[in-house]
Amino acid sequence: MDNLKLGILVAKIENVHSSNGTAPKLPEPKFYEQLAILAPLYGIDLYVFSSNEWLDQKLYGYRLQDKQWRREPVALPDIIYDRCFFTNTKQKLACEQMLQELKRKQHYISFNSNLPNKLLVYEALRTVEELIPFLPYTEPLQSLSCIAQWLTLYPQGVVLKPAAGMQGKGILHLLHNVKLSQYEVRGRNLRNESFQVSFSSELNLLKWLYRFKKDMNYVIQPYLQLSGEDGKPFDIRVLMQKDQSGLWQLTGSVARVGVSSGLTSNLHGGGEALDPVPMLTSKMGSFKAERLLQNVHMISGQTVNEIEGHFGRFGELALDFGITPQGSIWVLECNSKPGRQAFNHTANELPLLAHERPLQYALYLQQRQARNQKVI
Repeated sequence: MDNLKLGILVAKIENVHSSNGTAPKLPEPKFYEQLAILAPLYGIDLYVFSSNEWLDQKLYGYRLQDKQWRREPVALPDIIYDRCFFTNTKQKLACEQMLQELKRKQHYISFNSNLPNKLLVYEALRTVEELIPFLPYTEPLQSLSCIAQWLTLYPQGVVLKPAAGMQGKGILHLLHNVKLSQYEVRGRNLRNESFQVSFSSELNLLKWLYRFKKDMNYVIQPYLQLSGEDGKPFDIRVLMQKDQSGLWQLTGSVARVGVSSGLTSNLHGGGEALDPVPMLTSKMGSFKAERLLQNVHMISGQTVNEIEGHFGRFGELALDFGITPQGSIWVLECNSKPGRQAFNHTANELPLLAHERPLQYALYLQQRQARNQKVI
């Protein structure tokens, strides 16, 4: 069997000029470097490419050679590992067009299916009776006029999230402070910067929200108290990956702790990653912490199976769980393009395993295809 050709697809590759010449600037450079170092051990030819590298019906990619990424012609990929984080519509359209042209040249296998927006994922999981207690009530924000009613129903406030957002950008917590007769908003703007504003009237709040959200689609949820006595929000990120047998495995979990009085625990917003067991133990004692983490892991297994049943085959998924001070568990997010940054701060073997499993699963997909069996 020929070496598996695994192409990592990214949204954009920039060239950086320096005194030593021109060098490519790859997104997630440490992650891709680790994959490139491990790939030969599995007999995998790995390279990174973007839509800009498809020229005159030929594909160019970047391979790691002598610790440097070098651009050269590459064979068309057998498997595409999509790591695209688009910053504009033009990038997305260019990528889709390139993939259509590649597909006409050679049948490739996608490492992951596409995960739809938050609302569709929520609605799919709501069909599973066992998961309903862990899902915060969610609706599409179809009109700003509904916010006043929501604030009346939920005195602790509501949370607005971009339906297709990532990294905590654009998330808002709205609260009607009756004592001060004002509406308070805190959150993160689209540059992922924290802010707080207040308004003396509902009308001024709605005018501001209209300008803030622009044409973006949002969902609305009740605000959940997900911080401890120190005022720092935290969540538990669980990384689920398939192994060399094509079976879901728990790779690991990590606690992400945000800044004091912040709204999110995302590392891009200034948070830190900690081992979940001692962090939870410090808040609720060892017995309750271990029991809670076991439940989080069990819910993770159920969730990834349901997501795959609704939206197609996946090789890896990351799940974010909120924990209230009373120990209630809430499924906050599902991510089909999980980063590795948080796991680099945990036990030594975890980052290696998180990098190895995509390679192991890629080999499984190749072997399934070689046996002319349907990839499941």
